Amino acid sequence: MKKIAVIGTGYRRTGDDKPPQEILDVSAAGFDPRLIETRLPAFPANEINRHMSEIANVETGLRAAAESYDAVFINTVGDYGLNALRSGLRIPVIGAGQATMHAACQLGDKFSIVTIWPPQLLFIYHGLLQLYRMEDRCVSIRCVSADDELDSLGDDKNFVTDMRAGEITQLDRIVRECDRALAEDGADTIMLGCTCMSPSANNIAARVDAPVLNPLTTGYKATEMALSLGLSHSIQKYPQIGEDRQPHYRAMADAVMALDFQDPRGSNRVAAE
Repeated sequence: MKKIAVIGTGYRRTGDDKPPQEILDVSAAGFDPRLIETRLPAFPANEINRHMSEIANVETGLRAAAESYDAVFINTVGDYGLNALRSGLRIPVIGAGQATMHAACQLGDKFSIVTIWPPQLLFIYHGLLQLYRMEDRCVSIRCVSADDELDSLGDDKNFVTDMRAGEITQLDRIVRECDRALAEDGADTIMLGCTCMSPSANNIAARVDAPVLNPLTTGYKATEMALSLGLSHSIQKYPQIGEDRQPHYRAMADAVMALDFQDPRGSNRVAAE
């Protein structure tokens, strides 16, 4: 049985080790995916907070490796900490964003990212496209929500909870942007821009006349594939030099937890795309 550490719920903290149901639905025999939640509260609303998200994921990934997991799946399109973890671990480390962009290029020529998040977070996607050299393959990034909707994320009911519950108005908004990406932007494939969109992914795909890739399941299955084939990232690209940094990241996490830090936008904050 191969143990896969799933970092991030794709939504809110759960307090247990059960991964999102969509992962359990597609997981193959011989694999044991388990959720390992981050200990550092972070929402990447800007560059400095994105850096905190990276630190949070690195600490969690190092912790997973120390607990003898066989692979790490970063369950966020932002791939926070992906390259850092690859330079620190020899087990496979797969990011939902990178894996899904590559899969989109296998299914079509040009893809569009359709995200529930507002334009304020576009910097995340632009950075990834540049990093992965996908700027020529991604024809557009379409945001479903407006910037002022971010303020509602601390509420029990907001635009993300509506989407995840299958609320028809929210699904209509997403499908409309998918259709526009195909008709106006020249996309032939759609990549959903957040793993928090996973509960609605099948409903969206059924209404769109093109492949719709769910980064949560696409990235997870890429992790299983790497393990099945005995593959991991190249030490030529990600050399391991220097001492083990796990104690340093653990100390940072311990210090923040001792502060009893509370996210100013509310304890029910979305787990961060």
